[in-house]
Amino acid sequence: MIPAHAPLSLYIHIPFCREKCAYCAFYSLPQSMYECSLVERFHQNLLEEIRQLCAMRTHPFETVFLGGGNPGILSVQQLCTLLEPIQALGPPCEITMEINPESITAEHEALAGSGLNRISIGIQSLRQQHLDTLGRNAKLEHMVQALDLVGRMRKRTGWRLNCDLMTCIPGQSVTDALDDIDDLVSLAEPDHISLYNLTVEEGTQLARRVGSDALVLLDEDDEEKMLRSCWEHLEVLGFAQYEISNFARSLQSRCIHNERYWNLDDYVGLGPTAAGTIACSDRALRITGAPSVHAYLEGKPFSTYGTEMLHRHEVMEEQLLMSLRTSDGIDKNRWLFRFGVPFDDLFASQVEALRGGELNLFTDSDARFSLTKEGLMVCDAIILHLSSALRPPS
Repeated sequence: MIPAHAPLSLYIHIPFCREKCAYCAFYSLPQSMYECSLVERFHQNLLEEIRQLCAMRTHPFETVFLGGGNPGILSVQQLCTLLEPIQALGPPCEITMEINPESITAEHEALAGSGLNRISIGIQSLRQQHLDTLGRNAKLEHMVQALDLVGRMRKRTGWRLNCDLMTCIPGQSVTDALDDIDDLVSLAEPDHISLYNLTVEEGTQLARRVGSDALVLLDEDDEEKMLRSCWEHLEVLGFAQYEISNFARSLQSRCIHNERYWNLDDYVGLGPTAAGTIACSDRALRITGAPSVHAYLEGKPFSTYGTEMLHRHEVMEEQLLMSLRTSDGIDKNRWLFRFGVPFDDLFASQVEALRGGELNLFTDSDARFSLTKEGLMVCDAIILHLSSALRPPS
């Protein structure tokens, strides 16, 4: 379906970790549930899929992202073999790898020779009590050691660095959250920070603790106060908010791979539960990997993926959901080109209903519709409001 020369990104899901974090809802197997032989079978199957995919292309991938789980569970040699056929097509402009701080070693510097140019470390907090609440396997000392090590490797490789932080953790104060930011910037000097508001996902260990009243979540007012304080502090430190949870030192520091997601550009996902989306005129094909690593390995490469055609209104809703989380918002010309109807015509009454009031929720021009910081605070409600224009009358 994809022309061999067409722009395309690649996501690779590594479904293994040492220990499942209490808040994590992504598919992964903790170390107690797999053996080295399973990891190697997975690696060989994934490698064959990458080779076959690369054989279909004449141009490099735009971006590549290795996520998980924890890609650091694979050996450096295994990671290099995955990147080899990708690099043979020509270097992508960005190759990112997520890694947990307890997994990173000096040997990972060798990945720079395989094209890795961006690393993302899941820190979450630099306070041991909050790491314990989140059920992190890594201790505070692992965090500090990892940041020191990656700082030295960056000087030699030129890697870009993202660090994940979590806010609104039960028991966390605004001061704690701001201190986490300051300590992270001091220790690692990242050019990108992903600041996530803790979400309690169904089926997680954290959800069970909240359900039993072992943990008490912050109320909405306290969450908003913490987020506002963190957003303002990051801006003072020179980090521009370009997506609701992502902050970059400069345009060049933005995550290009994620921007392609938010623009609904084409990408392929490889591995169990990995998703990909390919545009089909004003519709889109969603391709999803098998629900477990065992199901993924049951058939030949590419035989265990499912497909679903997203209809026009579903793609429109997804465009709203993704683009309105960004500072760039909706590109109206791009919207018209993809869907054949002007954004202003389709959402006229919904946008008009958002005008006025005490809060300035959005900016609207001939070229773009985007949310202000006030709008981002109630982003989900605004998207739901706009989406009402896409539903057929009852």
